[in-house]
Amino acid sequence: MQTRGTGSAQKQPSSPPALTGALMGVAILPVLFVGACLAVPYTWGTRWLRLHSEHKLRLLMKSQGRLMTWPEFVRAMHEQGGTCIEEKFTAKGPVRFWWTPEDVHAQSPHEIIDWFTMRKGRKFEPFVHWCRARYTSVDAGSAMLVDTPLVPSREIYTLWSECRSDAMKAQWIEVAPPEILPHKSGQ
Repeated sequence: MQTRGTGSAQKQPSSPPALTGALMGVAILPVLFVGACLAVPYTWGTRWLRLHSEHKLRLLMKSQGRLMTWPEFVRAMHEQGGTCIEEKFTAKGPVRFWWTPEDVHAQSPHEIIDWFTMRKGRKFEPFVHWCRARYTSVDAGSAMLVDTPLVPSREIYTLWSECRSDAMKAQWIEVAPPEILPHKSGQ
């Protein structure tokens, strides 16, 4: 039987946990620095590409006579009604606003739901494709693209809230573009 202090397997003193954590922190700093040096240009590059592609889309829609300014859009929503189709790629953007004089709710052969639910499941995919083909397609759609890059968010939100009231004859719907829908398995 071994007595205290006479055992053959005595513990060696280990380094304190704080010292180990500090050494790991110092060792990881260069990795974080390199990551930041790569992330910042990548973020700027992707943002520039997105803005460039949106600018090209606006120019294309203008050449097809399918671009309207914000004041024209607000006037059309108040005077003619119709529907604003808010095409959201992500919650943070890009967001495209399209206007059609049609009542999309009355025209749609499919159920219309909120954007968040629409982008998650495949159940509402027919509406998304129907809306793209009929209204927001660059080649064959009939809706007008609203030029909004310089419009403050509060003005957009004000019009959105007006469309929620019963006094306004215009409607506002959110649509997930087909590009962000979940892919079918096997594709």
